[in-house]
Amino acid sequence: MKHVNYVLSGFGYEKGVSEYLNACAGAFMNSNKVDLKLIIIAIAGVLRMFLHDFVGFDVPVFFAFIFLIIAEVYTGIKVSVKVNKERVKSRPIGRMILKIGTYLVVLLIANVFAKSITAPDVLGISLNPFTWLYYAVFTGIVLQLFISWFENLGCLGYKETKTLAGFILRKFNNWFEFDGSKKNN
Repeated sequence: MKHVNYVLSGFGYEKGVSEYLNACAGAFMNSNKVDLKLIIIAIAGVLRMFLHDFVGFDVPVFFAFIFLIIAEVYTGIKVSVKVNKERVKSRPIGRMILKIGTYLVVLLIANVFAKSITAPDVLGISLNPFTWLYYAVFTGIVLQLFISWFENLGCLGYKETKTLAGFILRKFNNWFEFDGSKKNN
């Protein structure tokens, strides 16, 4: 903190961080205590801007995306404990966080290219390959999460979901190698 105060004093804030914060957000500060509601609103606004402008998500889509990841990890842990009789480890939580981060970075990169590269529209259809790539990647990620979640639910005794996961895999394996078992005709 000493170094921060030193740098701020170079800019004329002799009292350091408190004077700087008062100058920047004095209207929001109430007797040197920042209003919690304003902090929550500011964080929500920044999060919404980041999600929409950089990752291409609206907030409900983001929460649905996070729900899918958490549901897939939670049911995977349940399968490990109840079906496979394994002990719970902290590793799946770290894997979930890494998975969320990896998915968001891939989608962020694809979305930045899609928004930054201009391509013509023909008959109302975008010819921008990065827009197509963004939606293909997003669709692939969401389908992979649904399939994994359905498979986990099937292992937990919900047979309908295992059937649904199998149906989705069979349909997509006609075009893609979605689960590594594409049949060559």
